[in-house]
Amino acid sequence: MEVFAGHAPLPQEHHASGAPAPVRAPEARSTAEPVRPRAVPRVQPFQLPVDELKNVAETSGLQWVLSDTDKIAAAQAAIASEPKPAHVPRERPPAVVVDEGPLVLVETKRDLRNLQLPF
Repeated sequence: MEVFAGHAPLPQEHHASGAPAPVRAPEARSTAEPVRPRAVPRVQPFQLPVDELKNVAETSGLQWVLSDTDKIAAAQAAIASEPKPAHVPRERPPAVVVDEGPLVLVETKRDLRNLQLPF
């Protein structure tokens, strides 16, 4: 039987022992204590275990290639120093004018009664 967090089992559900599952009453919160948001844990920098990964690559017949950190930093600085492009608003096409005049019947079927055939 699966019980999801925050949900009590339904009364008709049974445990493995065959006994009906007890129905829990919802928990009452006291109004005296305000609910405080949880503190978000501070993210710690992660150092990639390059030596271990290099050994794994070499044992499988591959060669580990690592980017040059100086070149990466120079490229990131060049990207950050470029001016942001100016926002050019989109030009909307003119609105289509709907013809409100009367409809015109166009005959597309040709009258073949008077047509002279070559045979």
